[in-house]
Amino acid sequence: MANKVLDSNRIYEGRILNLRVDSVELPNGVQTKREIVEHKNGVGILPIDHAMMVFVQQYRDAVGTDLLEIPAGLVEVGEDPKETAVRELQEEVGLKPLSLEPCGFVYPTPGCCDERTFLFIANQFEAHCLKADDDEFIHVVRLPIETVKKMYDHHEFIDAKTVSALGYYFSHHNMNE
Repeated sequence: MANKVLDSNRIYEGRILNLRVDSVELPNGVQTKREIVEHKNGVGILPIDHAMMVFVQQYRDAVGTDLLEIPAGLVEVGEDPKETAVRELQEEVGLKPLSLEPCGFVYPTPGCCDERTFLFIANQFEAHCLKADDDEFIHVVRLPIETVKKMYDHHEFIDAKTVSALGYYFSHHNMNE
């Protein structure tokens, strides 16, 4: 059952996100506030290259640590998520995917954010680099699928898009592919 929005006030506009505060009426009649992050949609791509999975390791200011993640990026205005996936793989790991398997999308933080992250698996490539973003310092990490499965089973991945993509892969694909 949806909440009734009584008033909406955008209090911040940024490059990749906006912040608004909504006054809402809950189904029981109680009025309250909701802080909503309006965020650009994103993509996450799980590249599998000759029995190796390709990840990126980078420092994330919001959580104050390095994370091991699947390559990812933001969907630009007018861009299809598949186009974004192709561009981001080339920028982050120097691989141009020749095919992409869509794995649906996830809401990374639906309690306060409207972002959708579209997930893909790629397993055929040609080498093709694009210029990386100036504000990204990425280390490419290649791991055998069996190692990734053990890490996944031991909860060593903590990034939502990465956990989602790996869960999809391990539940839908034979590990010997």
